[in-house]
Amino acid sequence: MSHPVAAKGHPRKYPFVNMRIADHSVLDTIEGRHSCRHCNRSRKFFCYNCHIPVGELGRLLPRVDLPFQIDIIKHKKEIDGKSTAVHAAVLAPDSVQIHTYPDIPDYRQEDGVVLIFPSATSLTVPQLFQRNVHLKIDDNYGLPKGHHMGTMLRRRMDEVVGEAESEQSSKCYTYGNLPVRRALFIDSTWNQSRSIYADERVRGLRTVVLQNRLSQFWRHQRGSPRWYLATIEAIHQFLLEMHVNAWGLNAAYRGLDNLEITEGFHQLAAPLTLEAPEGCVQRESPYNGQYDNILYFFANMYDLIHKYYDHNDLISYRRPI
Repeated sequence: MSHPVAAKGHPRKYPFVNMRIADHSVLDTIEGRHSCRHCNRSRKFFCYNCHIPVGELGRLLPRVDLPFQIDIIKHKKEIDGKSTAVHAAVLAPDSVQIHTYPDIPDYRQEDGVVLIFPSATSLTVPQLFQRNVHLKIDDNYGLPKGHHMGTMLRRRMDEVVGEAESEQSSKCYTYGNLPVRRALFIDSTWNQSRSIYADERVRGLRTVVLQNRLSQFWRHQRGSPRWYLATIEAIHQFLLEMHVNAWGLNAAYRGLDNLEITEGFHQLAAPLTLEAPEGCVQRESPYNGQYDNILYFFANMYDLIHKYYDHNDLISYRRPI
């Protein structure tokens, strides 16, 4: 998708340029509010309690087909109307569930469940696919003396790097045999997320760490670095990494150009980049924006915020990297 600001030659790079995000200008034409058909609360686009669109918007929204289930564990103090987690539940209703902590399932007996959370034993997505990669770390994960893993998220993780891979895995992946069947995301502040991670129902799960990517979220969380992603951004990043490692990256896809993902991602994606038809978006074909619409509401809100505020004046975009 293009953007009027980018078209005028504005120096700020529009992050969503060339991504396969449906035209969300229809959201700007909706006037007033509508009642949720489940709870009768008055809402603008969707009910953030029931996770469904309101009014006639349901027939206009894109639907996103995901390759595995996603559960979002939301801290009870998170404000529903400000969370981006609900975007995923509205746009991918067949695959996404939101649970409010402590009312969550017990995941200990379920196979194929991973938690997206940084820990001392976290794997990278390529490692889930048994690729020969490792985290580029020093002693104590590169943290200063006196710091520990509980403070890691406040610092930038070193890039994921790969050794020369003698041969790529010959395994043929489908939606049915991916190494992940369900991915858990914690929707909370960093301090709140650590208390959730301590819960025995999730504590023993395999944890996965994402590649660094600069957040485009306009809300500032005090003490958080620029690469502390909003929940919906983290979901998109994980889907992207999983898809590229399973089915490759379409060489014609230009949607990653302005997302500001760490160079480590591009290094690992290079041997998986394949020539494919420019318009091919079949679900098990090389990544060509198949999950970009998960950012549909996020991109619309980004545009709306930037109509009223200068990008460089917003504290969120001036956070340290």
